[in-house]
Amino acid sequence: MTMQRREVLNWACGACVGAVGLARAQDGLGLNDAALGSGRRFGFAIDPGYANKEPVKSLLRQHAGVITAENAMKWRNIENVAGVSDYTRADWVADTAERLGAALRGHTLAWHQSTPAYLSTATREVFAVAQTAHLQAMTARYRGRIHTWDVLNEVIDGDQKNKSGLRESVLSELWGEDRYPELFELARASDTRAKLAYNDYGMEQNEPWCERRRTAVLRMLEQWIKRKTPVDVMGLQAHLDVSRKFSATRLSRFFDELRALGLGIQITELDVRDALQPGTVSDRDAATAALYKDFMDTCMGHAAVEMIVMWNVTDEESWVNRGVQAPRRPDGQPMRPTLFDMQGQPKAAFAAVAGSLRQAAVPFDLKNTNTKHV
Repeated sequence: MTMQRREVLNWACGACVGAVGLARAQDGLGLNDAALGSGRRFGFAIDPGYANKEPVKSLLRQHAGVITAENAMKWRNIENVAGVSDYTRADWVADTAERLGAALRGHTLAWHQSTPAYLSTATREVFAVAQTAHLQAMTARYRGRIHTWDVLNEVIDGDQKNKSGLRESVLSELWGEDRYPELFELARASDTRAKLAYNDYGMEQNEPWCERRRTAVLRMLEQWIKRKTPVDVMGLQAHLDVSRKFSATRLSRFFDELRALGLGIQITELDVRDALQPGTVSDRDAATAALYKDFMDTCMGHAAVEMIVMWNVTDEESWVNRGVQAPRRPDGQPMRPTLFDMQGQPKAAFAAVAGSLRQAAVPFDLKNTNTKHV
């Protein structure tokens, strides 16, 4: 990081975490308002367990133009017992998006990790009937309310020996890799207005394993498009890490490759991990903010990028600081992956993201993709 960048980010961090900075963040232009200036949206993944509590509730009112259900719309969370579905939490998220006037992303219709346990030993025929019924029930229930469905989630595994670059899972075994396009066809038949996305992780940074994943996903999407699969959007999760290399040039080229396929791009699960970043909290926050800025500037400089969605709102409820999923730092401190700290105060990352949104170099241009607004 250059000395100039560090000085700017240290200044931003001081401004944001102080009382004056907090007042500006609360009273000034919201993040979604800033995104709208370039024709984009900005939002957050939420869960009913915390989204109706302060400070998250106020932050959503100020900044959310998109809402994603973190877990509430996943199959296993709706149907734990065969034939018994509970949509209470999913409905709450959908209603919250409506109250906020925010677009709603449906996450996710098919994912190996959200398959109900009772289906893990099902025959292919039984699984196909159940998966189809679930997809059709979800798309019918929320028809007209969903901006984008994550139809299929995380089927790429560029490091496996499988030449296709696809993950071996309960979904590939019981539904079948060759039938993945049928999920999109079923979703389009049930909801003709919602955009349909393929969503995955590990393609945003400049590491060899990320390159293998980019290659695998492009190969898969090319095959789908040749088949005329109704896929509109590539969802990039963007769980970034300050310990990994980042190249704006390489990421922008990947965006170009996706756009050449006629796809729009949504950043669907953004956060930045600092598990291996040494130094004080201010040092860590400066490094995190620098990566946020580099990433966001790249996104705001490409016409195919439609929206940015954070994965969680504050560090308090971030998935990387929760339960058994939480990889601890060597010093035992929690990570600081979001734009707001444990108390909901904006950090240097907030200033970096807000500045990038306000100064977007290129507006979102729908005309040159095959997608359409809801």
